[in-house]
Order: sequence, then C-alpha cells, then structure tokens
Amino acid sequence: MESDVRRVFIRVNTRKAVRPDGICGRVLKDCADQLAPVFTDIFNLYVTLGTVPSSFKRFTIVPVPKKPRPSGHNDYRPVAFTSVVMKCFEKLVRDFITFTASLHGPTAVCISPQPLHR
Repeated sequence: MESDVRRVFIRVNTRKAVRPDGICGRVLKDCADQLAPVFTDIFNLYVTLGTVPSSFKRFTIVPVPKKPRPSGHNDYRPVAFTSVVMKCFEKLVRDFITFTASLHGPTAVCISPQPLHR
C-alpha cells in the first residue's frame, strides 16, 4: 500500500551517508508524500516481474576502523553501503512476510497472485 511506502520513507535515517544510488535519505523523508505513489508502482512492478534493477543491488564497501588507532589491515572491518531505496523495499517485503506469517503460521505455504501493495 502507498501508506506503507510513505511510512517507510518517513522513517529513513537521514544521518546515514549518501548511498551508491545517489539518493539521499533526506529526500525520501522530506518528499515522502510526493514519492510514495511513484515508488509504490515501482515496487509493485519489482514484485510482479520478480526482479530488481541491478542499480539497486550495487554497494560500496568502506573500511571502518575497529579500534581508535588502526595499525594494519586487520584493524578494519568492511561496511557495505547499499541503496536507501532498496533498503526501503526490503523493509516492506520483510513486513509483508512477517504479517502473512502471523496470519497463516510460519510453516504454511502462502501463494498469492496479488502484488505486495495496492
């Protein structure tokens, strides 16, 4: 539903760095009302086609120090920055699966021709 997309956009953490897709979380949050209808259609298309564009699968790996004064490569851990739009889509899918499992139980087989959002 459009309201679900709007809710996820409003809850985007705006303190995170700009992601590989170049979309700033602040834009999604501040323009949630205008962007929710458009992204609802886009997300439903992903579900209908069963695919996600490769541009949303891109990530940037940044080395982050494990301790205050790193002295070697083992003193860093890799952090992957992924698309903020993809993270929103993943949250919506997770919420849908969690909701469906709560209705039918985690072991039930639920096959539906309906898109995630209407």
